[in-house]
Amino acid sequence: MSPTSARVGHFDAAGAARLDRAYATPQIIEQRKRLRAVVAARPGEVGLDVGCGPGYLACELVREVMPQGRIAAIDHSDDMLELTRARVDREMLGSRVEVRKGDAAALDFPDGTFDFVVGAQIYCFISDILHAIREAARVLRKGGRLVILDTDWDLCVWKSKDRLLTRRMLDQRCSDYAHPHLPRELPGLFHAAGLTLSSADAYAIIETRYDPDFYGTDLIGNVRKAAIRQGVTLEEAAAWENDLRSRTGEGEYFFCVNRFIFSATK
Repeated sequence: MSPTSARVGHFDAAGAARLDRAYATPQIIEQRKRLRAVVAARPGEVGLDVGCGPGYLACELVREVMPQGRIAAIDHSDDMLELTRARVDREMLGSRVEVRKGDAAALDFPDGTFDFVVGAQIYCFISDILHAIREAARVLRKGGRLVILDTDWDLCVWKSKDRLLTRRMLDQRCSDYAHPHLPRELPGLFHAAGLTLSSADAYAIIETRYDPDFYGTDLIGNVRKAAIRQGVTLEEAAAWENDLRSRTGEGEYFFCVNRFIFSATK
């Protein structure tokens, strides 16, 4: 991996399977709906899904550009690509979705290939973020659009017995990302890459009851593991997790994280 493409995060088979489950939660299904509305893909367009993950977004977008359009879906993880290929095959979209291994900071496509480039929760992992944004701009056609969805992890909360411990846990989770507060940086990055900011929207994932099939409850275990890796004690992490997972009564549970969707044109 080259220095420009170095990532903080990596998804193995277990991580890919977990993400596949998370992306099937109602909260993330709605998130993709909001993202696709900003992308506004039209029949006949050609799009690039950067960091396609388990392939949900690529399969949804290709239906919006069909019958003449197509989508290229790239990811750095072989395990993610396996999930995407399987989903594309199950949905019989193989003739319109090209799935290949790729690097967000070194896109293997000619200049001006795409009508739109979209990245959901991927650019936060790229160390040389400006280089990656410039690569996205390079492969866009004139008038094409780059749409990025990402999270500012300062804007993530759970109701808990120990607010300070919750903040510590989340701060340690930030070590999983090269840019845990990327939305704050995106307007300046777009300008530096020669793009014009078109829109900036917020999408809040809010959960007011504990449900093991919801996104926020799935996230609890990932935060615990990241915090332990960064030095939070096993006892503290277990107490924090047990507190959140015990909140099954009416009105006891609350989770919110803010996602941001930025669009820029070339």
